[in-house]
Amino acid sequence: MTNKILFNKPFIGKYEKLFINQVIDNKKFTDGEFQNKAKNVISKMIKSKCLELTHSCSSALEISMLLINLKKGDEVIMPSYTFTSTANAVLLRGGKPVFVDVSANDVNLNYKLVERKINKKTKAIIVVHYAGIACDMNNFLKLKKKYNIFLIEDAAHAFLGKFGNKFLGTIGDFGAFSFHETKNFVGGQCGALSINNSKYLKKAQIILDKGTDRSFIDNKKKYYSWKGIGSEYRATELSSALLYGQLKKYKKIFNSRKIIWNKYLKELSLIKSDKFYLLQNNDVLKKNAYHAFAIIFNSLKYRDKYIAFMKKNNIDCYFHYYPLHMSKFGKIFKSHDLSVSEKIYNGLVRLPLYPSLTNREVSRIIIITKKFLKFI
Repeated sequence: MTNKILFNKPFIGKYEKLFINQVIDNKKFTDGEFQNKAKNVISKMIKSKCLELTHSCSSALEISMLLINLKKGDEVIMPSYTFTSTANAVLLRGGKPVFVDVSANDVNLNYKLVERKINKKTKAIIVVHYAGIACDMNNFLKLKKKYNIFLIEDAAHAFLGKFGNKFLGTIGDFGAFSFHETKNFVGGQCGALSINNSKYLKKAQIILDKGTDRSFIDNKKKYYSWKGIGSEYRATELSSALLYGQLKKYKKIFNSRKIIWNKYLKELSLIKSDKFYLLQNNDVLKKNAYHAFAIIFNSLKYRDKYIAFMKKNNIDCYFHYYPLHMSKFGKIFKSHDLSVSEKIYNGLVRLPLYPSLTNREVSRIIIITKKFLKFI
């Protein structure tokens, strides 16, 4: 029997183990050297004005809601086809998520539909760069300027992706990143927040310092004071050490994923059928982050048959988000006209994609996938 091909496998090596052991030896688990090292490396990589490591992408999104002073009754537009954290960040501050449909080709927020939902209560738009493919940022920046609202990037999938010459997560007012073990670069569960609007730098530091002015104390002042709302949002030293180890080999990780993604696209594009299409990037302005490769079938029947067929052949493939508006909790927001999101849920399947996949394993995935696609 052939070996099982897992859906995901973190690419861990000598650097990660070395740096984690250093943290243990140093007995310094907060505010340590690896927090600063990882933060500084990422800032330079993506050219962020100010970047802070957080204990998750979820917390980075929550901080952004505090920064824009979201209040009860304020509305934030976002896709329904996203993870719960995008909406929870809004709900935790008393705001209301307003779900808008995605485009079928790239599964990103449809800017044409977004403008119809903007009203006096709209405080912000959260764009989600699904699978590492950029949203149409030029048009979202126009909406931000036209209506004087905030633009926040959920770049959980999109570290090192670009729109034009700018890195995703550095274009809107704030950008949230994920380094969860399921993402391209792993820091346990940690994340990061890029603060791109310099007006909010001081407020961000106060929030990250649990609502205190600890970061601004000089030698003349002995004690910090409570300045406002904040919490324990910073990444741990252990998570930072793990992430720093990943960043040491970022080119290898990024390029390996790119090669596999492009091989899937090249081979599977040869099959012509009206039963499926491939999630891909056809815009030269959008530089892929290669987080996920997906096949989108035209029905739930084919999606489930494909997953079962791959499982029978010892290969893990998975569907993705259950649209938020379809969940029992999400129905309270009474969303309408989200048919594309529902079709994407019914049809989308993600293939294994990680650096330690061998050429033989990638070829096997392609051969078995072709076998299925040719006969549906």
